[in-house]
Amino acid sequence: MENIHLINVVKSFFLGLFIGVILQFTGQSDVSLSNAILVVLASGSIGFIVGLLTEWLTSILPISMAKARTYFFINNLIALVVTTLIMICSMMITNMSMGKAKESIWILWIVLGVICIANLFDYLMYRRAQRKLQTFKALMKDK
Repeated sequence: MENIHLINVVKSFFLGLFIGVILQFTGQSDVSLSNAILVVLASGSIGFIVGLLTEWLTSILPISMAKARTYFFINNLIALVVTTLIMICSMMITNMSMGKAKESIWILWIVLGVICIANLFDYLMYRRAQRKLQTFKALMKDK
């Protein structure tokens, strides 16, 4: 439990909120404001759960996989699988008909795309921080 990065869980919550807002623009326009806010908050809660499960499963991985590229790739795969399972379960819980399920598959693709982009952005920010750290170390070594 001590290997779980709580910052990533919080990031997942805010990513869930962001996805909820995006889905409000792609959904029906006749939804009341209170229902729209509830959907966004539910999306944030699902993001929190996905982040917690993803970080927990990633923390179980052996230390031999500690390379950054491998870590981010496996973390992204786990997040995609957990998100897909949660969304499919939510579709089954709400007794969604096959016609509506086919319509909402594109929502799943939007969500998975946003998650992939967010994880790629997180990896690029990590690489940028590592380059700056190497530059700073070289600068300090010269002094």
